[in-house]
Amino acid sequence: MKYTCIESEYLVALLKCALKNEDVPDVPVGLNWEKLVKLSNEQQVYSTIAPVINKINIPVEQAQELTFYTQNELVRMIAMKNELEQIEKELEDKQIKHIYLKGLELRNYYPKTSMRQMSDYDILYDESRRSDIIKIMKKRGFELVNFEGYGDDFVKKPYYTFEFHRALFGEQDEFNPDFNPWDNAIEIPKSSRLRLTREDNYLYTLLHLYKHFYCRESCGIRFYCDIYLLLRSNDKLDFDYINAKLKSYGVFEFNNTVVKFVNALFDGASCDEEEQKLLDTVFKNGIYGKADDKIKQRMELAGGSKFKYLFRRIFPPKSEMVKYYNILKKHIVLLPFMYIYRLVYKSIKKSDVAKKEIKELKKY
Repeated sequence: MKYTCIESEYLVALLKCALKNEDVPDVPVGLNWEKLVKLSNEQQVYSTIAPVINKINIPVEQAQELTFYTQNELVRMIAMKNELEQIEKELEDKQIKHIYLKGLELRNYYPKTSMRQMSDYDILYDESRRSDIIKIMKKRGFELVNFEGYGDDFVKKPYYTFEFHRALFGEQDEFNPDFNPWDNAIEIPKSSRLRLTREDNYLYTLLHLYKHFYCRESCGIRFYCDIYLLLRSNDKLDFDYINAKLKSYGVFEFNNTVVKFVNALFDGASCDEEEQKLLDTVFKNGIYGKADDKIKQRMELAGGSKFKYLFRRIFPPKSEMVKYYNILKKHIVLLPFMYIYRLVYKSIKKSDVAKKEIKELKKY
């Protein structure tokens, strides 16, 4: 694989060692430690590489910076863990069904749970109990700062952030697979908490990755670390089930590319042009990608024509509309009406996003 700089290549090498418990590779000549530390911070993986980077003699300034990052993260995670335990008691007392998502579940696949950084804690809950969730969180001193879409974001100083999801995807999304995590969720004895099946955990991780990639053209290396660890875990995943679902969501080929990509990154497998394209995007725009890059990509598809760009945005191809709106999978005759619905919905609910996109479009 061809890297754009030695810092990104060495960061991947360090991640590989951390994830697989391998020996630390020699430091390449000319490595800019300041750039590498900055990159690990942007990608939110400094806690992942901490166990192996301690075995290397690095410049004092960068060593202190990494120590500062990891110690602060450790303090934050201990505080978040204690807060979660108290919230969990409230959820149990009120018998509110809920499921841990993203890092709360994925951290269990890392050699140490502390190696998986999380900007917040994500929890799916029974939407009919929303008023109870709000009461619980406000009683604990949290402020509800965002409730648009299908999630409620709660924050409390100095660094507590919890996102309670009413759903995982919605028709306001650019990508809206018909994925219901409650269908197969596993009950935990004597608890109101349920768990995703191993297959649904993999599906959601991949679908969440695709959502970031599709809407922002890129996502960071941590997403791929998660996928790699899920694939090499002791979980005996039912790939007949997984592949059937991926095909129904229209992301089967994307998953194949991601699997090849993580095997090339961390196991040295060969890669082709598609995997190289993924690598080229990974370190471009931090961990979550940038919407501006998606505009650039769409302009290239439109041959530089703003008219074609806007036409495609207002009237996406049928294949994309089926991804957006699940009802079209069974009733494709409703396609003309869904175009009208999409236009009206975006005009009312997403006007700020549309204005920003048009502003960016004027640069081309």
